[in-house]
Amino acid sequence: MEGVDIAMVDRLIRTAILISVCVSLSGCKVGQRVIEHLPPRGAADEVIYATDFESPVWYWELGAAKAPMNTMTVDADPQNKFKPFDGKALRIAIPKGSHKGLAELSFYFDDQIGSEPEEIYFRYYLWFGNDWKTVTGGKLPGIVGTYGRAGWGGRRANGKNGWSARGLFSTTTDDGKVQIGVYSYHADMKGKVGSAWEWTNGKRGLLRRNQWYCIEQYVKLNTPGKNNGVVRGWVDGKPAFVKKDIRFRDVPSSKIERVWLEVYLGGSKTAAKDHHLYIDDVVISRKYIGPRPRK
Repeated sequence: MEGVDIAMVDRLIRTAILISVCVSLSGCKVGQRVIEHLPPRGAADEVIYATDFESPVWYWELGAAKAPMNTMTVDADPQNKFKPFDGKALRIAIPKGSHKGLAELSFYFDDQIGSEPEEIYFRYYLWFGNDWKTVTGGKLPGIVGTYGRAGWGGRRANGKNGWSARGLFSTTTDDGKVQIGVYSYHADMKGKVGSAWEWTNGKRGLLRRNQWYCIEQYVKLNTPGKNNGVVRGWVDGKPAFVKKDIRFRDVPSSKIERVWLEVYLGGSKTAAKDHHLYIDDVVISRKYIGPRPRK
């Protein structure tokens, strides 16, 4: 439609859904339902969002009217050797012949808290299913400021138009291991595709299938124009990655727009068969979160 600001329409739709959610829940507060899952050092005012996927409408708080395509909440999946972490988890499928697993689902900071931060922590639990055997790598959830302009899909970042620091996964090895890391579009990137920064400290970013891992990512934006942006990663509470010389942006208006809950198989080849992974206990916080104790 000529003359229509698609990004503005999308934001208005998300806002309307969020308003209806809060009215229907009579005074809801984002993230308050699973505060007890945080380590003792976590304080309620530090946590911005949290979900354990126990609610049948968990997606409402993210501004979605229905559950995303290719997802299902499950507490058992024995055919894929899945074991729940604690109650239900979100199962995400990349169907045979497709690239997309989880796509259009994000926590938008301005919509949710009225401002965009410049540093944030994001934690979730991750389980690669027994059928996870990809022949290419792809994207995992992460932290971005794309603003519908740049930072994904070959849309090169130039310091003014957007940036991203999504998670990544590599091709599955013959013995069933998956290397994870960060896939970033930044102002110093070469070419049209992002930089792949694997989490190699102590080999902690090399994950096995059929096992839960606590994945935590931290992004601190750089002073505009300077190479002092930071990305950190932890696996099960242990440092797995740090990079402290990133130039994400050259303008102060470019901030942390959202946490993008994405799972996507990259490259030109589609999935040769169905692949499944599972996530649980998602938390976004102003402070380090860390693993939670198992019940």
